[in-house]
Amino acid sequence: MDTHARTTIEIRPSEPLAVEFTSSWHYEGNTLIDEFSTVESIANWIVVYRDRLGMPPSGPLSVDHSDAERLVEAREAVRELLDSVVDASRPGAAALRLINKEAHRIHAATLVWTPNGPHLRWPPGASTTDQLVSQVCASTVRVLGSPRRNLLRRCPAPRCVLFFSALRTGQMWCSQSCGNRARVARHSARSQ
Repeated sequence: MDTHARTTIEIRPSEPLAVEFTSSWHYEGNTLIDEFSTVESIANWIVVYRDRLGMPPSGPLSVDHSDAERLVEAREAVRELLDSVVDASRPGAAALRLINKEAHRIHAATLVWTPNGPHLRWPPGASTTDQLVSQVCASTVRVLGSPRRNLLRRCPAPRCVLFFSALRTGQMWCSQSCGNRARVARHSARSQ
């Protein structure tokens, strides 16, 4: 896998957190980017999504190299479940177990309201990665357990590995740039 350390996070606010989490692995041009390949890129991803994760706007984040493996494992499980919905297939039992186990941890958090607004308070010992994975897996359960799952698509554009919610009638791609790239590829193929 070819990765680099540039910040390439593109927030899609209308997408569920689970879908955005899978987007931490994406292409930029011909380069495959893994936002969880280094401790710095993990921390950057968390800072960008801090509000959507129910975390306070500031405060310490604790991530280390062992967190990367756990995040990638969770991302693969979420992708497997999203793939299964899009492909109308059955996911593996291990992916389902992981999602359900991690989603259940969300019940340990309580909603608090501080001068900075609402956020989740986790019990002592809950790591930053515990919070992130729990929130993402809970989002996966909510999306796949609701009619919103019928809107999920895998972008068919060349070099795109993203999922998206088809919120507009006839929406075929995750973004305008993917639509343009697909049209250019079709035109190029016809011209040859």
